[in-house]
Amino acid sequence: MKRYSINNNGEVIDFEIVHRPAVTRRIHLELGEHGHLQVVAPRRMSKRAIQTALQHRARHVARFLVDARARQQDLPELRYVSGEKHFFMGRQFPLFIHETPGKRPRVDLVDGQIGVFAPHTGSDRIRVRLVNWYRQQALYQFTDRLATFSRKAPWSGENPPVMRLRNMKRTWGSCSSKGVITLNPHLVKAPEECIDYVIAHEICHLREHNHGKAFYALQEQLYPGWRDAKNHLRNKGHIYLV
Repeated sequence: MKRYSINNNGEVIDFEIVHRPAVTRRIHLELGEHGHLQVVAPRRMSKRAIQTALQHRARHVARFLVDARARQQDLPELRYVSGEKHFFMGRQFPLFIHETPGKRPRVDLVDGQIGVFAPHTGSDRIRVRLVNWYRQQALYQFTDRLATFSRKAPWSGENPPVMRLRNMKRTWGSCSSKGVITLNPHLVKAPEECIDYVIAHEICHLREHNHGKAFYALQEQLYPGWRDAKNHLRNKGHIYLV
């Protein structure tokens, strides 16, 4: 992939340009797997326009790289073995792996541990079991909280909105123009107040499809503690995305 660069007070910052169908209006900064800068941009935006936009915000780009690389160093290297700690609803639980030949695999939260009972206990299979378990828990937890906040929001209608789960690298939730709310199953690893914040945020988008004053007034009404939850996800959210 071709590399481009900008200059921040003598520091050369290289970057790659990536296009994704969902990005149609503005550019986004991401950290690549090897610590390099990736710029996700709309296809209609020229390479020169992208480079010019980044150069005008060179200090911001440099600060983003420093912060993103620091967060990346915070991430644990998961091996999916007994004793390793994994997040669920804001708490860390040790993983307990038990080989059960001839029995159907299952994952349970028991005695303060996430227990994985399976006939095969290779790390790849344990990871898949955990991913599926998190998704099941997310569906249960999110459905319950979505119903709770929908009842508090008269503009959401008589029934809770349609909800979907989708793994996303940077986004916790979204609300489509048709009123479908999509949530990131990784969010179930975060504290309950963060889950409530994201769900309340998307329910507010059912009425206000922007982030104007009317939107924030609704959010304040529906979930007054949203600021602390938002700050937590901004500062610590990366540890839940692994």
